[in-house]
Amino acid sequence: MSSASSPPPLPRPVKYAHFEATKNGLHTAAFDRDRIEQARQQALEWINNNPQLEIISIDSSFGKMLAIVTVWYK
Repeated sequence: MSSASSPPPLPRPVKYAHFEATKNGLHTAAFDRDRIEQARQQALEWINNNPQLEIISIDSSFGKMLAIVTVWYK
């Protein structure tokens, strides 16, 4: 049991960063793979440049012309 007179600090709020890749051209599986890989590479570079952050989750999504990788962190 702690005898501290102040409450514990609040946890850091959850934030996010997202990385996008677009590409025009014929819609194929390779086309989708290239876009998601470009967005992932951007996210990895950002993560590696911010080692002080606690990564909570990483998710990916894409549509016809856009791929997005979202990094949730504290």
